[in-house]
Amino acid sequence: MKLKLSTLALCLGVSHLAHAQTQLSTSIEKISITGSRAPIDKSSLAGSVSFIDEATIEASGATSLTDLLRRFASVNVSQSGPTGTLTELRFRGSESNHILVLVDGVEINDLGQGGLVNFAHLLVSDIQEIELLRGPQSALWGTSAVSGVISITTKRARSGQAFSANLGLGNQATKQLGLNYSKATDALKFSLNANHFNTDGANISLQGDEKDGYENTSISSNLEYDVNDEHKIVANLRFVDFISEFDGVDFVNTGLPTDADNNSEGQTLSSLLRWVYQPKGSMWSQSLAYQVSNNASDNFSSGIFSGGTEGQTQRLTWLNFINLSSLGHTKNKFHNFINFGLDAVEEDFEQSGPIGFGDPNQEQNNTTLSVLSDGQYAIFEQTYLSASFRRDNSDEFDNANSFRLGLSSQLSTDVKVFVSRGKAIKNPSFTERFGFFAGTFIGNPALRPESSYSNEVGLEYQANKAVNMELTYFDTALRNEINGFVFDASTGGFTADNIDEQSTREGVELTLAGDYKNLQWSASYAYLDSKAPTEVELRRARHTGSISLNYAFSEAHRLYLQGDYSGSKTDRFFPPFPLPSEVVKLAPYWLVSANYSAQLNKEWGLSIRVDNLFDEGYQDVFGFVGQPRRVMANIQYEWN
Repeated sequence: MKLKLSTLALCLGVSHLAHAQTQLSTSIEKISITGSRAPIDKSSLAGSVSFIDEATIEASGATSLTDLLRRFASVNVSQSGPTGTLTELRFRGSESNHILVLVDGVEINDLGQGGLVNFAHLLVSDIQEIELLRGPQSALWGTSAVSGVISITTKRARSGQAFSANLGLGNQATKQLGLNYSKATDALKFSLNANHFNTDGANISLQGDEKDGYENTSISSNLEYDVNDEHKIVANLRFVDFISEFDGVDFVNTGLPTDADNNSEGQTLSSLLRWVYQPKGSMWSQSLAYQVSNNASDNFSSGIFSGGTEGQTQRLTWLNFINLSSLGHTKNKFHNFINFGLDAVEEDFEQSGPIGFGDPNQEQNNTTLSVLSDGQYAIFEQTYLSASFRRDNSDEFDNANSFRLGLSSQLSTDVKVFVSRGKAIKNPSFTERFGFFAGTFIGNPALRPESSYSNEVGLEYQANKAVNMELTYFDTALRNEINGFVFDASTGGFTADNIDEQSTREGVELTLAGDYKNLQWSASYAYLDSKAPTEVELRRARHTGSISLNYAFSEAHRLYLQGDYSGSKTDRFFPPFPLPSEVVKLAPYWLVSANYSAQLNKEWGLSIRVDNLFDEGYQDVFGFVGQPRRVMANIQYEWN
């Protein structure tokens, strides 16, 4: 899989201007790194964005990123069993490949798995902050950002030299070891994170007693180097190696999962290299960046190779930032700006497997060249107009436009309102177009891209730290939705096709947070009405919510509690042939987790984390048992 450098060399750039972040006003509580191609104050953003900071992550004691993502409103998790099994996320009623995930600015969506992200392989040990930007963001971030963007920032160097380590042990033979080293000088910041997680797990299926284990080793590294006052180099690298055991399906007797000697082995690699140039005293700056993400996975049945995929995305971007601080009604010099640039993406897909009823081995690729721009302007004092636009020119599809328009107004020091409208594009995946599973699924090369049109209205209220409230209404129309379950009479198998009628998603999100003495608390609730013209929208709960409490008994002792609610939802069950498939209902459930942490002295700390505190029996995917109760004790050492 080779990048077509002769084509992509015309387009150089960066995922965002990270150097501008340090120059924004520190008086603003939060800065979004996904709300624009330059970091933008949350107070002026015409959209809904949520954060989970480092202090909350540490207090939670969570192992898996999924446990934290359940805090966000409008998140539906579909996990095919306990830790390590396939974990998909549907947001605002969208498909699981409609949300873009960035790790340190690098897109990690897996082309080999239809463009989705398997959140099972994202562990919390090296994560510093999580940001979720809601709504259509294709104009900013490309075709995967239909319903939103999740940006994950790994741990960074702050000042001086630091080293930390943690060791965790728990039931189900669970073990975890994490190491972190960082060093910061005036010109150089460097960090290195390593983590190993292993568990015997629990039985995935409702029948049998075989445990399905999981192993994950991850390494990440970040470097920032100020060459001088005008030039900066940024680089990061992340590698994950995993082995996940999973069950088969009894197609003859029950149609349900059953014990089997199956496992998936894979690796993910992502990296970024960026050069930032900001001339002194100039209103113009620019950056160049190259990033690559590679996801490879092979499946084995009783030790015999049964098939695998590999997807690689390479991106080359050139971005210009123009500071319009002298124009408009604003005192903050980064509220008025415009970004413009060129973006080029090379996607390569490879599928391999044994030849049986057909030959699944194939290689496919697609190149997309894009022009993009976004900006913000203060039309009145504390009232901001924002816009973003992208024009995609793809080898495989017709030219496509995506956009987002927004208006945000700070009505008072406590109240902000915003309204936005946007269009996002999602190209068909390689699996949908060319994927071949003998006798089961045959791809459709004639598929058209999906188009999503969304409106959003929001109200934010902030009364110091006592109570913060965010209320958002959204409605989305999805056109040319791809149905991946269409019977093809000519082959006797299934294929994918575009739906002529549009699907709709409409909902309300409410988020509350605040501080009271030694207690930090948050709560979220989302209502979703998701409708498709040809079938019931599966694995999407109408009601979801979350509550978290973070209480400090003293400076050294803290208790964190989190309860996540998923309402009833539907799934599809495939009984043994010749019975037709049927839609089944999944029961609602609460998942409660708890973490007690104690700082024993300056260097040593101890924590005890309980997942699924009340050992709730639940299913996110029909027939697959969720994570049972797990207790882990962690000891941490930190040296500065």
